[in-house]
Amino acid sequence: MNNSKKILVVSPSLQMGGIERALSVLANYFAEKGHQVVFVSCRKATRFYELHPSIVLEEPKYSRGGSKLLYYFNLVRFLRATFKKHHPNVIMSFGDAFNPLVLLANIGSRVPVVISDTTTPDFNYGAVIRLGKKYLYPKAAGFIAQTKVAADYNFKKFGGRLNIKVIPNAIKDVTIYDVPKNDWIVCVARLSIEKGQDRLIEAFSKISDRQGWKVVFAGEGPLMPRLKEAVEQHNLQDDVIFLGKVKNVDKLLSESRIFTLPSRLEGYPNALCEGMAAGLPCLVFDGFPHDEIFKNGEEGIAVKNGDIDAFAKELELLMNDPVKREYIGKNALRIRERLSIEVMGDVYLNFLLTGK
Repeated sequence: MNNSKKILVVSPSLQMGGIERALSVLANYFAEKGHQVVFVSCRKATRFYELHPSIVLEEPKYSRGGSKLLYYFNLVRFLRATFKKHHPNVIMSFGDAFNPLVLLANIGSRVPVVISDTTTPDFNYGAVIRLGKKYLYPKAAGFIAQTKVAADYNFKKFGGRLNIKVIPNAIKDVTIYDVPKNDWIVCVARLSIEKGQDRLIEAFSKISDRQGWKVVFAGEGPLMPRLKEAVEQHNLQDDVIFLGKVKNVDKLLSESRIFTLPSRLEGYPNALCEGMAAGLPCLVFDGFPHDEIFKNGEEGIAVKNGDIDAFAKELELLMNDPVKREYIGKNALRIRERLSIEVMGDVYLNFLLTGK
């Protein structure tokens, strides 16, 4: 195509994760639209997401082993060399910890960099990341805020020094399989403290008559030992399933009846959007701007962050009321059109290439 541009996408990795999912979906869309895409993974690791055949993948040859400072130093060198090698028209980077490094690696270049934070905007990062954001973010050509809350926060922080645009994450095409449903309460997320899977186990344990329902976790992570201890503590060994990494998440969603996201903090959760796109009633804590994703009580359910009893109550109501599950799940399907890659992909492209 005559107006083809070279877009360099920087991702923490190609492992299973929300940022990686969002960036791989966008990168594939850009490639399908005829643009030259270079996908840069900041970590050399097993790949979970597939990329369009035309996309060039760059990843460091070294592992992350050793000190964090040495890793960041080597990463900046790797990024700078990669930018010079490919001469992109624009660079896009997602991730609060990686954005300052991308901007640092690009100093002295005229290539515009568009960045996006993915965690809740008031999350208290360490001093190095806070300083990196303070001094390097104004060098970005654009900042994508996934929610109005994040846009307002960063406008107050940076004012006119940062070109901010609100663009929600695009969701991939979620396949709804014609398979039998199980009485499964599914949670798809990395097993980590911020994702709050321990809170789901605690809430589920408060339901006395579980009637054969099971909690199913898809994902891996450092919280696994703690979660297994919690399962034993509450005598839920027969009621909780750990699947590990699941390649076909769409099929798992189709096999389940309820989607839960018990996170302590979130930015704009892709897994939630995909659960809705699968037609599942979704239950979450309100520790993120959920009202920018669904209408509470109609397209999903949110309870006060940390209120385990309220979460357990709403979960039990969904378990016992198939009519309510069907009503909320059917309404949740609206997100398929609102955040489709066909709609949102062009919004991203326009901002990347024009800044508008």
